[in-house]
Amino acid sequence: MAQARRRGTYIYFNFTDVAVFGAVVKNGVIKRRAVASLPAGTLQGGWLQPEASLDLIFDSLLTKLKVPRGSQAVLALDGSLVLARKLEIPESVETNQIRGYLFMELGHSIVLPFEEPYFDYTLLEEDGKREIMLYAAPNEAIQQYMQLFKQKHLRLVAAEPQPLATFFGIESLYEVEDSSSVLIWNVNATNHQLIIIEDKVPRLIRSVDTFSSNAWEVEVMEDRLHYRYRLDDAQVEMTLDEMLLEFSRVLDFYRFSLARDQREISRVILAGDFPFQEELVKRFEANFDLRLEQLPEQLEVASQPIPRAYLPLIGLAIPQKTRINLLPENDVMPKFPLVASLVLLLFGGMIGGYLFWQTDQFADRIETANNQVQIVRALQAESAQSAKQEIAQLKQTVDGLEETPRPAVPTLERITRYLPERGYILQFAYGADHLVTMNAQFETLEELNGFYRQLLTDDVFTGVSLTGITTKTMNEEADVVTSTTIDPATGEEIPTTTITPSADEKTEEPRYIGQFTLSVLPAEVVKGETNEANPDVPKEDGETESATPDGEVTPEDGTGEVVSTEIEEVEDN
Repeated sequence: MAQARRRGTYIYFNFTDVAVFGAVVKNGVIKRRAVASLPAGTLQGGWLQPEASLDLIFDSLLTKLKVPRGSQAVLALDGSLVLARKLEIPESVETNQIRGYLFMELGHSIVLPFEEPYFDYTLLEEDGKREIMLYAAPNEAIQQYMQLFKQKHLRLVAAEPQPLATFFGIESLYEVEDSSSVLIWNVNATNHQLIIIEDKVPRLIRSVDTFSSNAWEVEVMEDRLHYRYRLDDAQVEMTLDEMLLEFSRVLDFYRFSLARDQREISRVILAGDFPFQEELVKRFEANFDLRLEQLPEQLEVASQPIPRAYLPLIGLAIPQKTRINLLPENDVMPKFPLVASLVLLLFGGMIGGYLFWQTDQFADRIETANNQVQIVRALQAESAQSAKQEIAQLKQTVDGLEETPRPAVPTLERITRYLPERGYILQFAYGADHLVTMNAQFETLEELNGFYRQLLTDDVFTGVSLTGITTKTMNEEADVVTSTTIDPATGEEIPTTTITPSADEKTEEPRYIGQFTLSVLPAEVVKGETNEANPDVPKEDGETESATPDGEVTPEDGTGEVVSTEIEEVEDN
């Protein structure tokens, strides 16, 4: 059980399958917050996929939050990663020995679905029994996040289950009775969590996946996420029915197997940023007699409105007497009492052998001591061999990365040479397998087609594909954005209308946004930087350039006009 925290400034993060939420909190007050959307497949159930890269996206989020190097960070672990289970502890185990007991029994009498877990617990004293609530997570998943934060020069000091953080956030904003049984239903775009709280203590945490991340088109507007569903409505109907069925199962399990004194659930609190929340509420009210309380879209926290999607971060920042921390440092501690006990046992055996060497037990004690020494030596040898193998694997990985160049910046520079005068790259992602996905904006379809043809004729790029075209316009007298998506294969236009808050902005001409994918030949890109590749590729301005003192580029054509080579970021209409 980690001690209560946290005074000073901390950076809180919540990773989901579709986005990363972040907040800078100083002495419990949220100073800055931001969110960055993730490409589909970057995270799945909290696991960072090996082929995905968070570098550029995570860097952009840290820039928005203005996070300095060396900052202390706290992570909310996805509920799909964390296993929560109530266990009974033998009376012979003292309170200060519980962690050592769990360390020895995990994998033997206590079976978990993953090996060598990182764990923590809370103590439950009730009905004359000594029980605990055990929280465990696979060490491979936590190591992924530790490595990511280490690369970004952040000190990850705690990792807490996201369902617990959600409960702490609700408890801080709404009154929860001491003797009540509350079910928190936290529903997000890709999963939903059922958290049963009895006497202000979590008794059951159930996390179930729903939609896949590629079912949503996610767009960030200021500090919020806006979703657009891509698949058919039949899938929505089936998923909503499955969610209500899972809710009914958890309710029955609590009623018949877990509840004390024949208690019933008195309140159901609906949280999360589920896009189909209103439809879910209608179906719930038609099938259940329970009172359902919905959290508002804006939460009042310290006199400032916070979107409800940031609720887990609010819960992480709330002071608590004890906190759950699943970082591996907690699990190193039980090893030291165990080693100390072995040393004391060996030392006691030696003294006993010296005092009773004339008795018949002397030979048995010496043999026991020798066996223990052999066990320790065997463990040390296995540990040394394992360390050598890990170092060799790490060196092999580093060598492979150094031998395989990933020229993201030269590739972006080469692509921007084909852009028209008022064309812009809106989004650019360079994958580990040299696959590039990007969105580009153009004034006309002719400019978009010209850019597409230039990419097709460049020998550096292969598999160039125009996956979609989006047209966006803004009506004059109403804050209604009409979007038309053109399917490149069929040519069919798919209109989409989105209502946004009024900003009294002037009407602008339509813009065409093309979605492209292509594969890069990295060796050709590097050659192109030294003018050894295709000589037909255009330069920045097509003429001889000279650098000005301010870092700008001036074409030597006699005009003296200064042309900037920076990529301009244009706000979406």
